Parts: sequence; structure tokens; C-alpha cells
Amino acid sequence: MSEDGIVERPEQWLPRHALRQLMPAEGTVIFGRKTFERYAGSLGTGRNLVVGTHPVVARPGTEMLQGEARRVLTALKCVPGEDLHVIGSLTLIRSLLKWRLVDEVSLLIHPVAAGRGTLLDRRQLRLISMCARDGGVLEANYRVRYAATAVPSTTLMSSGRWGGTRSRDRVASTARPAARTHA
Repeated sequence: MSEDGIVERPEQWLPRHALRQLMPAEGTVIFGRKTFERYAGSLGTGRNLVVGTHPVVARPGTEMLQGEARRVLTALKCVPGEDLHVIGSLTLIRSLLKWRLVDEVSLLIHPVAAGRGTLLDRRQLRLISMCARDGGVLEANYRVRYAATAVPSTTLMSSGRWGGTRSRDRVASTARPAARTHA
């Protein structure tokens, strides 16, 4: 994200080689098709999943998710294992937030003013930590705060790998390791 809140066109301030710094040491990374195609040559050798309706050029360690994205990602979140990470992919991140599939968001705020473009609505994000990185970049970590629902909290089940709550917990009582997005 630029310092003026723009999350669109990261190629303006995030060089391809810098993407490796965003890649987690372990775990699965999920990309939208456009972000994957833009940064495919800079990806590590870990497991990369691509969400999109158009096929992408195959790379080692990369899988194209098939089927309706919401169902596939909801099922993937239920599988026990390491955290899932989403890097870039604004359209995908917005969908995941709408579907309530993200628990934490990490924003790298670059010291540049983009001037115009798409803003990320941060009203449902609660800041939990912030630190400075090299080159004046700030890393802001947020917990996603979803609006309350009419469903009693004791009936909500764990979403699995992206954090969430267990059936024995109350919704607001316990934070879990979460899916992290980087925009």
C-alpha cells in the first residue's frame, strides 16, 4: 500500500525482486491470477495456489484452484495445517473479507504517494501491531473485526487453518493464528 492508502498497481513501488521478502518461510501462498502473472518469475519454491477463471502458465509448486472460488477456499481453510497467506491480489482479498475468510491482514505501507487509484477499506480492521522495516516501509498488522451476526456464538465452528473460533469458545474471546494477507 502507498502512504496515501492506494493498494492498486503495486508494480509502481514494489519491484518484482522485492516480492520474495513478502513470501512466508513456510505455508501456502494464494494469489489472484493477475498478481501471479505479474510476479510469477519472482516466486519461491513453496506451494503457490492461484485463484482465477483463466488458466495460468504452470510453474513448479504452483496449482490452479478449480471450481467456485468461495467453496474451494472455504474448504481449504477447513483443512488442518500451516497458515495460508494471500499476497497482493486486491480483488481476491476483498472477496475473502466479504466471505469472512480472513482473520488477520498485514499491510506494508510504502513511503510513496500513488496519487490516485483504489483504496482498501480498513474500517473493519483493528490495528494490533506496527513496526518499521528497511527503506521507510511500515508493516501494520490488523485483526479483522466482522460485524456481529444473529447466529449464537456457541454454534460457530472453527474455520480451521486461517484461525477463527472453536465451538467451545465465544467469538470475541480468543484469537487464533490466522490467514495473513499482504497488500
